[in-house]
Amino acid sequence: MTTGVHVERGYWEDGTVLDFDGIVTAVMGMDEGLLIRLEKTYFYPESGGQLGDSGMIGIEPVIASKQDERGPYLVVRRDAHIGVGDILSCRIDRERRLQHTQLHSAQHILSRLLEDRGIHTLSFHMTEDQASIEIGIPSLTQSQITDLEDAVERIIWSCLPVRTQLVGADELPSYDVRRIPELTGEPIRLVQIGNLDTNPCGGTHVVSTGEIGCFLITSTDKVRGNVRLYFTAGSAAIRFVRTQRRILEDTGRLLTCGAADVVAAVARLQQRDHDSARQMKEMTNLAAAAVARSIAARIADGGSAVVVMDWIPGQCAHAVTDILREPPGPFCVVIYPSGGDNGQFFCAVPEGQEGVLHSFMSFMETLYGARSGGSDRFAQGKLSVRVTASQLEPLLAGELRR
Repeated sequence: MTTGVHVERGYWEDGTVLDFDGIVTAVMGMDEGLLIRLEKTYFYPESGGQLGDSGMIGIEPVIASKQDERGPYLVVRRDAHIGVGDILSCRIDRERRLQHTQLHSAQHILSRLLEDRGIHTLSFHMTEDQASIEIGIPSLTQSQITDLEDAVERIIWSCLPVRTQLVGADELPSYDVRRIPELTGEPIRLVQIGNLDTNPCGGTHVVSTGEIGCFLITSTDKVRGNVRLYFTAGSAAIRFVRTQRRILEDTGRLLTCGAADVVAAVARLQQRDHDSARQMKEMTNLAAAAVARSIAARIADGGSAVVVMDWIPGQCAHAVTDILREPPGPFCVVIYPSGGDNGQFFCAVPEGQEGVLHSFMSFMETLYGARSGGSDRFAQGKLSVRVTASQLEPLLAGELRR
């Protein structure tokens, strides 16, 4: 059931109202639940990059707060007992609203400071834990990022008043607005942060910049040739810093060092890893050369060769096939790098014996479920079962084909 009553946006009048009595003017079923419109609502609907409020309407949790061409509405569960004319006690989630107002107000300050540096804000987006803006610049240096953080913090600590007012389009020229909105004939809501910034905005904001508390740029990314700048503020920033601190402390414990020494400890590990990789490569090459000699000797003795090894890097088999690019006979190297049932195999045959390889690979697939690929003379694949050299030698030698 619906009525044509226009919804008043109470959150535009006073963003500090978090508890109020709402008069239900429309109720309608929809895919995601029951749509509820109030005569006057203080629930902020998701729009303009800012997330919508959550909370309670009567005894029903608010699933979503949105808006359409008729105005703001709430979504509750489909079987909620709410009817037109009901007067319900409404409660907005305070922590969620505070986080949104802190992030949104911080964005206004950040965009103003960027504008002063000749950098335009192109878009704004908010998530549960942080916000981001796309800015018209191809890159930012760490020095610029630190400068921005410090500048935003100084504005926050100045505790500038944040005010809102509705003005007509004809009044806009008397205000130093940062961005001219699309004019529709409707009153324009301006958000003013002291003498720092005036900008058209329908979102919720703090009463004083001091309520933002703190600000932190968390990362940057490239998008469409511009920079997307991610930041957090207020309560979300505190949670972010606490999480990073715990990660740093846990890392320090794993590295058996203090937090201040983590970077140096990681650098030592990286160098050690680099040295180990170089040593492993040399040892793998030595092992591959020895295996290649053994394979050549076995082929000379029996016409073909199969080698199965545990705890050897797969690169060793690659190196063996590189050494024996022109093998004297068919051979197969099977490696179980972790000593379990998951293995890798590499096979090669001389020119003219392509049929031997094809037949061998068919047996591997049929008998052991091997997955493989390659060319006429070289093949490689994976196994998920244990095999032995004595099981494979007859297959490669062609004994089952006789």
